[in-house]
Amino acid sequence: MSQDSVEKLLGRFITDDRFRTEAAGSLEALCRLEGYNLTEGELNLVARIDVQAFADVAVQLDPGLRRAGRVDLSTDNKDNL
Repeated sequence: MSQDSVEKLLGRFITDDRFRTEAAGSLEALCRLEGYNLTEGELNLVARIDVQAFADVAVQLDPGLRRAGRVDLSTDNKDNL
């Protein structure tokens, strides 16, 4: 897996609630389904990822940066920010 692929995969963990939820079930199967072409060694490394740690980071992000929970920044509703 290239460094670019690693960064994309880690970015998905941080920004995509659905991906993170599904990864908790079977990360290896999800990677295959989503088109991440991983070697057996890479799959072993990916399987050790602490999904909860990424969820902890994700809740600290502005919702506008996450795939799920995006907000309409054109409104004056500051509660969404």
